[in-house]
Amino acid sequence: MKTEDLILRILDDIQEAVILINSEEQIIFLNNSASKILNLSKEKALYKKVTDTISDTRLHIVLKTGIPELDRIQNLGKKIIVTSRFPIKNENDEVIGAAAIFRDITSVQKLAEEVTNLRDLESLLRAIIDSTYDAISVADEEGRIVMVNKAYTKVTGLSPKDVIGKLATYDIAEGQESMHIRCSREKQPILNVKTKLATNKKEVLINVNPVFVKGEFKGSVGVIHDISEIERLIRELEATKRLLKKDEAKYTFEDITVESEIMKNVVFQSKKAANTNVNLLLNGEPGVGKEILAQAIHNYSSKRDNPFISMNLLLYDEKKQIEMFFDSEESLIERADSGTLFIDNAHLMGADVQNLMYELLNEGYVYYNKKKINLNARIIFATPENLKELMSIGKFSRKLYYKMAVVTIEVPPLRERKEDLPSMSKQILHILNQKHEKVVYDISEDAINILVNYDWPGNIRELENVLDRALMNMAQSETIITSMHLPDLSKENDDGNQINGTLKEMLDEHEKRIIIETLKICQGNKTAAAKKLGLTVRNLYYKLEKLGLK
Repeated sequence: MKTEDLILRILDDIQEAVILINSEEQIIFLNNSASKILNLSKEKALYKKVTDTISDTRLHIVLKTGIPELDRIQNLGKKIIVTSRFPIKNENDEVIGAAAIFRDITSVQKLAEEVTNLRDLESLLRAIIDSTYDAISVADEEGRIVMVNKAYTKVTGLSPKDVIGKLATYDIAEGQESMHIRCSREKQPILNVKTKLATNKKEVLINVNPVFVKGEFKGSVGVIHDISEIERLIRELEATKRLLKKDEAKYTFEDITVESEIMKNVVFQSKKAANTNVNLLLNGEPGVGKEILAQAIHNYSSKRDNPFISMNLLLYDEKKQIEMFFDSEESLIERADSGTLFIDNAHLMGADVQNLMYELLNEGYVYYNKKKINLNARIIFATPENLKELMSIGKFSRKLYYKMAVVTIEVPPLRERKEDLPSMSKQILHILNQKHEKVVYDISEDAINILVNYDWPGNIRELENVLDRALMNMAQSETIITSMHLPDLSKENDDGNQINGTLKEMLDEHEKRIIIETLKICQGNKTAAAKKLGLTVRNLYYKLEKLGLK
């Protein structure tokens, strides 16, 4: 095979398209790639003028000018080519023809446009992600951080340099596993995890979702919502609400579980008494719900739109009782104007207080420190003690007793109203759900049987404690309290308090009982109680607040 033929054969088979024209502008060579790209048969093209055969050609111009045109992009209908055109010269440097070498780059051009679009899209998404106030972190399939937004640094205090490329072991939560790593392991969304950041102790809510591409796990996206300010505002709001509502009664008879006949009778008596102006005495063991009943009576009466003032004498000595009832700028009796004054642990009234209270109830007013205090409120007294027995030993005023106990309602202990237990337990459960942020909607029959067969020396307060502990024993995914979740009630001590739980919980509970009993012995006198306990008065007040006794 001649050398010229071999060269033409090679040119015919290469991927690049090749066209040659002579000095007459005639096509003298067209290889297979050129024929395919131009959709032009060799028979129709050879020895025809290039301008008559190929539209938008510039080979004739290169032939005339002798100036090459390199790497030009050109549209050929739906196709895009990159072409180089150059003159062919003889040994005398005379132009005797021209050649074009080109390639179809339609697919490459589309890919380039897609890449450009993806880059634009990535920039757009990055701008959107950076504009959000929530901290966002993206991790790969191993749980290594690959991207964070600007808010991430603001919320966590960690810069991209601190975390990118590193395992997400310290970027989110204090004292627990990283949500990214957990998501990497479980391949499931991790939602609504409330915790504190390790870096700055901010309260946050975390959601981490897995990312799948064509069914294959590729990583996870975490959104950290800073709720520290919200939590602070909620706490302030709750504190404000407590201040604003301290003179209001929130419970009604609808909040009291009434399945047993004995409680039906209590509610009947209470409603009947609510529509009178007589003073009431509620008698019942600690924890039976005497204040709830007092609030329900107030809200059922014509006084419902007026103040409900509550005072627990267990926490105040006689001097403080006199001050709060009669000697302050606005005494409790005056604050309760046209409403209800609820006095709990009434058996702890000091002797002088009893005398003043009798005069107030008997005359409708009392003078103290040259100030006249009128009684325009109904007073509901409550006590766990037998006042008649205290009268018999001279510990309580007989004349006051008959003034304050015009109507006496005995509030039964929980052991005498066990028919109420199932409904009451579910009612308490609803409140505890909010406390523990759980969705526990029922109590199993075996658990109810255990509750019904227990005598509840601590009454409703003890039932709340037991159910509270049951919820703490439950996994987040569990929705029904069973016997397995209940603490062992056979290990309850004589006063109905749990002896299991954490050491701190048991110590707090024991400390609370000692302080309460000491205050009872000292008739509410904190100075005497502090001295008996070997504490300063200031320290005692601190403990009362810490243990929820103030």
